Amino acid sequence: MLSVLHVCTDFWPITGGIQSFVLELSRRTRALGVNAAVFCCNGSSAYPAKLPSSECVDGVPVTRAAYLDLRFYKPTLFSKVRLRNYDVIHVHGLGAQLDYLALFKSTHGRPIILSTHGAIFHTQSLRWLKRQYFYRFQPFILSRVDLVAACSASDADLFQKISGRVRLVENGVDVDKLLTLPMSGKCPTRCLYVGRLAANKGVEPLLNAFAYAQERGAMFDLRIVGPDSSQQGHRYSAWADRLGLSERVQFLGAVEPDALIREYASADIFVSASRYEGFGISAIEARAAGCRLLLQRNDAFTALFGADPTVTLTDFQSAANAGGALLDLLRKDSDAADGRSGVSRYSWDRKAHEWLAIYRDLCGRAA
Repeated sequence: MLSVLHVCTDFWPITGGIQSFVLELSRRTRALGVNAAVFCCNGSSAYPAKLPSSECVDGVPVTRAAYLDLRFYKPTLFSKVRLRNYDVIHVHGLGAQLDYLALFKSTHGRPIILSTHGAIFHTQSLRWLKRQYFYRFQPFILSRVDLVAACSASDADLFQKISGRVRLVENGVDVDKLLTLPMSGKCPTRCLYVGRLAANKGVEPLLNAFAYAQERGAMFDLRIVGPDSSQQGHRYSAWADRLGLSERVQFLGAVEPDALIREYASADIFVSASRYEGFGISAIEARAAGCRLLLQRNDAFTALFGADPTVTLTDFQSAANAGGALLDLLRKDSDAADGRSGVSRYSWDRKAHEWLAIYRDLCGRAA
């Protein structure tokens, strides 16, 4: 049986795009006969309680280890897991885990895949240091990685500057249920944001745009769904109050999968002011659910939807631009149903088989 170890910094119950991707990929490939397991740290600043050293999450074995928290860099020892027991090591994101596994590849001797997940430039914090780490140190690390799986076209462009082993392998998205949702369930003028409450997600500019539209007579209700991992929810809620949006905006926090599907089903317009995205899973989910999209014109969203005339890309750094675009959407009838089927290429049924072929190919080359 083919055996794959997924390595990431954080994993469930800590939630986010990477965690959801790793869990779903592990589940789907296990159903295809792959012995998929996860190795991660035993805590996080977003979840300070120490987590069990081992458990099963939705049928996926998880091993956790203590780590040194240097905020952006979290080294951990791999003594709790026998790397040689696995055929492939699949690392998710840059950082200490990838560096260790690449530097000591001669010890464990296993092929390594890196899934890029947007790299490390989500915020301007420590920009100079990040650039030195990425452009000076990572070329050496990636020379010891067998495949760099770019999650998006923008990631592929970025990583091709430092590696000749880049392949575009876009993320899988659980679109099947969403594609069956009836358009009749939409609540006119209901807007939805799904994502973490973090600075790089542009929540404050998003609220500014809605305030601009409200001042010009727009009628809407905005529902904000996602974990408050950076503990900024109270600040964004207070900002919404200052803008006079308290009766129009609801902060729902993280919700269960079935509740999230209900949110997508009732939403008319999906909004995101994120300045940087590794891929854009929530936007694809919203598209599958038949939502109209109003998105920040970043690299990932432009690559995904730049050629789609039914998707509106704007600059949320200008409240007038984004608020005006929102007004236009609210005043015209929906045409979102026309583009729903286009996202079926991200279906996990397809992506799980794609990953299985990648794992088998790497094992064949290693043999």
